[in-house]
Amino acid sequence: MTFPFSVAHVAHLADLLSEGDFDVDQDYTAAFDFDIPPDQNPGNPQADALPLLESDEDTLDNLFERYINTDQLHDEDSGLVTAAAATAIADTMSELTLITGLPMEADAHPRLERIHAYLDARDMASDRILAWQQPFDIGGEELAREAADNLSLGKTDDDAATQLAREEQAWEGDRVFREWWGARLQESEDLHLPGEVFGSGWLLEEQGEGWDDPAPWHGEGHDAVDPSKRRSFRAPKLVENPYVFGVIGYGLSAKIFHIPFINAVSDFKLYAVVQRSPKPDDDAGKDWPGIKLYRSAEELCADPDVDVVVITTAPVAHFELTKLAIENGKNVIVEKPFTPTSKEAFELADLANSKGVLLTVYQNRRWDQDFLTLKKILADGTLGRVVEFHTFFDRHRPEPRQQARWQDTQSPGTGAVYDLGTHLIDQVVDLFGIPTSVTGFTGSQRKGRGKGTSDDSCTVILRYHTEEEGESGLGLIATAKAGVISCEEKQLRFWVRGEKGTWKKWDLDTQEDQLKQGLRPGAPGYGLEAEPGLLTTIGSDGKISSTQVKGVEPQTYCEFYKKFAAALNGSKEEIPVDASRAAEVIKLVELARESSLQGKTLDVQ
Repeated sequence: MTFPFSVAHVAHLADLLSEGDFDVDQDYTAAFDFDIPPDQNPGNPQADALPLLESDEDTLDNLFERYINTDQLHDEDSGLVTAAAATAIADTMSELTLITGLPMEADAHPRLERIHAYLDARDMASDRILAWQQPFDIGGEELAREAADNLSLGKTDDDAATQLAREEQAWEGDRVFREWWGARLQESEDLHLPGEVFGSGWLLEEQGEGWDDPAPWHGEGHDAVDPSKRRSFRAPKLVENPYVFGVIGYGLSAKIFHIPFINAVSDFKLYAVVQRSPKPDDDAGKDWPGIKLYRSAEELCADPDVDVVVITTAPVAHFELTKLAIENGKNVIVEKPFTPTSKEAFELADLANSKGVLLTVYQNRRWDQDFLTLKKILADGTLGRVVEFHTFFDRHRPEPRQQARWQDTQSPGTGAVYDLGTHLIDQVVDLFGIPTSVTGFTGSQRKGRGKGTSDDSCTVILRYHTEEEGESGLGLIATAKAGVISCEEKQLRFWVRGEKGTWKKWDLDTQEDQLKQGLRPGAPGYGLEAEPGLLTTIGSDGKISSTQVKGVEPQTYCEFYKKFAAALNGSKEEIPVDASRAAEVIKLVELARESSLQGKTLDVQ
């Protein structure tokens, strides 16, 4: 059996790292000084390994970091995944994620075609998890779990563990990766593509119940080590029949806000994309090798293999496409805004109920870290009775974009109140429910907005008033505002006033920018806010004081898809955004626009 030596040595380095006291300056060369039979160790390991260190200042934290985004993933001459694709990712918190690619010749073993080893060593102080990632279609968490289902032993996990432990005693090959000697995985011709090797599910967030240390030999070189010093290995959770997803549209929404999260959830599989006009630099088929490509929504919705349809087109098409998918028995996720009219939205909610399928709307801003932090502050009663609530999405863009987008054209479902306003209003409704009245101001702050262009700004005042408060009581006043002329060093995001305190938060949630920069869900630092909120409270002594409040642990937008998975699996109460409530948000949007046109406050019926 022939191994690319870089893989074997990187794996050995991981063994040393797991012991917790590896010194990169003193031990790096020694890490690669162990015996591998000559026929399994082509080349000189030190000659290959040492260039990874470029200077004495290199540390464990940055040892492999420079290889994360490398394009050198495949050696065309040898056909093997190169050392660059088998490198480790280390962040400044001393966490280490090691991704190793282990291609094997098809005839090296009758039951082994190709294995892509996936080592997640995030917690260096304790657990070590080894899972096998199946390299087919699109790399991702669900593929690692699919791999376990392809065990050719055809036995239960416990039986397989026992069998593997026996077989390893007789195995004369290299000690690396013998745990899954009996695994049989599908071949992939596209393992070298970024979508294969670095799929968005590369951090295994959930681990199934399995076995620990199936074989007692995994240690340094060929020698066994004390079990107390060995890494802990678990079999990944099995997903026999993942839900198959088809995405309609392949713009920013699909690429940034949906596909990365579909690939990050083990129960899901990206299967098809509808893209009417692929371009050389914008082709779903090239970005995600192995998926089906359709030119029409009708073709996708007629595909019996599709379980869930995600609609990411312009709002004007949402109603017809959602209706088409539901009538074909598909579960549906539709981008916000739900539909241009509340009549259409309520009709779709009723249709989904009658057909027995799930329908939800992608109001992902419910999972912004700052919004979740605010929800906790309110739930804890820190602010007392809230009387004013302000949510902002302001920017300073006094000049329109040079290249117009469909969002800038006046058509059903466009304009600031439909675009950003639906997020802001949805957050208010999620916190406080349906208001009693709406006052809206919609229009353009920029000069020279011509006929046929959509509104670029909106301010919507939602009043919550009860009979108990009487005619003179103001109740809660919630303001949702999105503008394009706001020259500030830091844009205010939330300002909430209550009887016991005030909370302010600046700057937007970081997830959108991180996704645009290529950071994947689950990566170290993903979803973490750099800007804390400011909490001002009054003490029992009457003194007012302020303190910075860090955000809660982010659930991230992945939580939307995890909840949708739970709903598909039978927990319908877990539906992330109820379609009927999303229809109510569209009704409030309509009232805001009508209020602006009439110049008066409108009651919510």
